Amino acid sequence: ELMTHPDIQVVSVQSEAGYGKSYLALACALYLVLERKSHAKIYVIKPMIEIGQKLGYLPGKLEEKMEPYTRYIADLLAKLHRLRPANKLFVDSDVYPPQFNSRAFEILPLNYIRGMNIENAVVIIDEMQNMSRSECRTLLSRMGEGVKCLCLGDIRQVDNPYLSPENNGLNWVVKKFKGSRIYSHIVLKGEKSRGPITDLVITTGL
Repeated sequence: ELMTHPDIQVVSVQSEAGYGKSYLALACALYLVLERKSHAKIYVIKPMIEIGQKLGYLPGKLEEKMEPYTRYIADLLAKLHRLRPANKLFVDSDVYPPQFNSRAFEILPLNYIRGMNIENAVVIIDEMQNMSRSECRTLLSRMGEGVKCLCLGDIRQVDNPYLSPENNGLNWVVKKFKGSRIYSHIVLKGEKSRGPITDLVITTGL
């Protein structure tokens, strides 16, 4: 309800891995764009931080370079599409990996945001814990009229070597936006997460 509330423009969502931050955000975005029609487009924006060994240069167009980092988004959208058709988002919904209709849905790397003016859209910022305070300021200052911004992150999974669980973009947003009438914060918890192995990781503190 907070993520679809018309008077709340910014919602931050914090949880450990596997509690459905991205899935919930995409579901709310589809509802706002396809059913309520209060917004015209969905953007997913994320920092491109590699885990472990570096893959090096990736050939191809922007979409092809990003595909290894954003495949989970395509998988979640396909799962939601099976529950309730979202044909407007795809050029061809039967093709995998999907080719998105850029007028309705777009995935962008953080690097491409400077200079943009985003309006009348649902903006999902994923892995905000891997963004610095200055990157968050640059990104959020691109938001114009009619934007719903969903900021997702897990402060226990900071992969950016220059940030920490205490000093990261998600924590800065919570700290600075707290008390605003257009902002809300959600923490997702529960006895079950993505699956029994993820549950074991969380309960044992691996």
